[in-house]
Amino acid sequence: MLHTAKLATTLTTAAFALTAAVFSPAAAADPTIPLDPAQLPGLAAVQNLSPVIQQAAAMPSSAQELLLAAASQLAGNAATPEGSAALAEAVTRFVQNGGPAGLTPTAMGAQPSVAGLPHGTAPLMTPGSGNGPIPLQPHVPAAGAIAGTEAHLPTGIDPAHAAGPVADARPEVARTITPTAPIVQAAAIAPPEPAAAPAPSAVPAPVAAPAAVAAPPAVPTPAASTFDPNSPPTQDFMYPSISSGCLKDGGNVIASALSVAGPAKIPVPGPGAGQTAYVFTAVGTPAPAAEQKLPLNVTWVNLTTGRSGSATLKPNPEINPEGPTTLTAIVDTGAGSIISTIFGQVTTLDSQCTFMPTIGSSVVP
Repeated sequence: MLHTAKLATTLTTAAFALTAAVFSPAAAADPTIPLDPAQLPGLAAVQNLSPVIQQAAAMPSSAQELLLAAASQLAGNAATPEGSAALAEAVTRFVQNGGPAGLTPTAMGAQPSVAGLPHGTAPLMTPGSGNGPIPLQPHVPAAGAIAGTEAHLPTGIDPAHAAGPVADARPEVARTITPTAPIVQAAAIAPPEPAAAPAPSAVPAPVAAPAAVAAPPAVPTPAASTFDPNSPPTQDFMYPSISSGCLKDGGNVIASALSVAGPAKIPVPGPGAGQTAYVFTAVGTPAPAAEQKLPLNVTWVNLTTGRSGSATLKPNPEINPEGPTTLTAIVDTGAGSIISTIFGQVTTLDSQCTFMPTIGSSVVP
């Protein structure tokens, strides 16, 4: 009998413990929200190209070939998602531009030993109709034209059609002229007799003067523009960064990244001439932790001069001290066309967040 009572007590205690475990807040907390690839159309390109940018930073002399080959493979693969193919094509176009007009490695003061390949000398690739890239046709100057010194058309282009095909001439339409009646001379027409003066009683009453015309409505004065021509242009990264389970409740976080070309006043203290500032903001997060346990890094390559480097983004007490978590860095990229990737971890007051890489392209004057 005593044994039976002890067994009943044990079963009751176990039942209460199981009920508490099922309905406890810890057990009811939502797990990390999985990332939906359908909502991240360019993720495949970012995950493939970000390591290539890091590799190109280690070998800046071959940065153009590495980036063009990787981007064209993505853009030319029939299995690549549409968003990733578009992002890869954007990277290809940026690399092919070779930098802003007039900024050559020699003009920038770069030494030939550290300068990258001049624009146009790298084997450019472009997507083909199949699953792989095909090389672009080389440009052949017209006969008598000196390349690099004067504007000219490619071989085989008719100058008459340089602005587009000439419209076909319309056939003339025969017109039939119908003879009209002869014009009667004015002298042959008798002048009309003058009309009799009206009787005094038949004179109409004077017409009342029209009422004053209302003045047109006043045109509202446009509000003064708040645009500051001296404000520095911010250049957004091509793709947002995402962190899975970064929020306190397990939710995901999207981060925006941008760059600011110097000289500029933001972000404080502002990049100087030949510098680039990077700003990374985790939207919806609290303030950053005073100590960042693991780094959030930016790796960059100057495609115009062949310079490259890496830096760690850190909290700035002058920018969003109460949140959202914002990390910044100012680096000496030099002037030119810069392609960068940001990746790593961010420590907020609530969580330790791992952010997927993102890619940005910017021009520093």
